[in-house]
Amino acid sequence: MPLRYTCSLEGLEENWVDVNPVWTRKEMRDWVATQNIEEIVAFWHKKIVACHIETIDGEPITDPTQITMELVDNALDVRLVDFLSGVLSWACVHVKSLGLASGRLSSDIAEKKTTTKVE
Repeated sequence: MPLRYTCSLEGLEENWVDVNPVWTRKEMRDWVATQNIEEIVAFWHKKIVACHIETIDGEPITDPTQITMELVDNALDVRLVDFLSGVLSWACVHVKSLGLASGRLSSDIAEKKTTTKVE
């Protein structure tokens, strides 16, 4: 199930993206290390599986492959660009925390009661 991130800035609350929650460790390392805009856009296309991003003119972008550098440079509010830039980083942290949570939830060690018999 995709992870949905919604822009919380006033006037931009209708904008959201769904991110694929399946990441490899290599993808996470590559994402954290990249500074190359072409690689960033490639990650957007690979990891954002659905979206509703409105251009400055109010036109909705609903296909993640339409999020291009030309669109970013010429048709998006800079606050939405910042939202898009941060969303994959948030997803990485979120995905890592889900892995830890599911590991804790599936473990019954904390639930076992142990008693010590004193003789």
